[in-house]
Amino acid sequence: MIRRLARAAVAAVFLAAAAVGMGSVLWGHGGDVLAMFTGPRAAALLAAALLMKMTGQLAGWASWQAGLTGLGSPLPARQSARIYFLALLGKYIPGPVWGVLAYVRLGGAAGIAAGRMVSAYLLNTVVVLLTAAVMGLLCVQGLGVGGLWLAAVVPLALAVLWRPRLLFRLTARAARLLRREPPAGEFSDRDVRRAIGLETLCWAVSGLHLWLIAVLLGAPAGRALPLCVGAFALATVAGALTLVVPDGAGTRELVLLGALSTVLPWAEAGAAALASRVCCTLAELLGAGGVVLLTNHRGVEKKPVFALSRHREREGVT
Repeated sequence: MIRRLARAAVAAVFLAAAAVGMGSVLWGHGGDVLAMFTGPRAAALLAAALLMKMTGQLAGWASWQAGLTGLGSPLPARQSARIYFLALLGKYIPGPVWGVLAYVRLGGAAGIAAGRMVSAYLLNTVVVLLTAAVMGLLCVQGLGVGGLWLAAVVPLALAVLWRPRLLFRLTARAARLLRREPPAGEFSDRDVRRAIGLETLCWAVSGLHLWLIAVLLGAPAGRALPLCVGAFALATVAGALTLVVPDGAGTRELVLLGALSTVLPWAEAGAAALASRVCCTLAELLGAGGVVLLTNHRGVEKKPVFALSRHREREGVT
């Protein structure tokens, strides 16, 4: 109870500080920013931004599916889409366990053992972190000297592409740290390479939504393109690692604010960060809702995402 209250207090203080910071950036500029969002080309650019984010999510789903296949547990597209898009909503609940729990419960409904789902989750997490760091190199110029550490990730990324089993070992170590069984069974180098490529594509396409918003607010298109793609990848991962608040609320916006301030005034940079949050949330809700409608119509078995039962998985791992 004490730990839960302490976590809630930390989250409240963090969110309040982030809100005050963003409010001070936007203070006195609300009218000007609102005029930009209601201009003649605003509707078209915002709709295109939403479309880019939703398209990027499809690449992220394909990457996760390739990783699961690489571990020897392929699933039909409808089932894997239902698991991925519904479990994605677990990040809106504070705490590190809900996303994993959602994957485990939904995977169990599809006949995949809990241990295998956790392994796929860890594998995808390592792929996401690795590719985000590589894509982050695109915004090193905007981050300055502080972003040069990202260059150290390149040799690791090349080594993983050359020998994907290195990624398997990293996943096994992560499993041991979490006191879970390390991944076992089949492992396909080709599928893991495909997962890495698709996740990179996910960042590239998803980052275009931030670029479109930044251009709408006056950023130079050519200079802002690599900055926005790289900054979105880094900011998203930074938010995901901030476990005390839902979906990294506040962290992602502050990282984006710092990066975008190199191509936009502070007020417009803050508005772009907030607009990106709205766009991402809407895209994820629409994606999950669309998958539920499609899979329900096709008769896919449904089970509660966070149902706590004593169900034992097909492979005997709980």
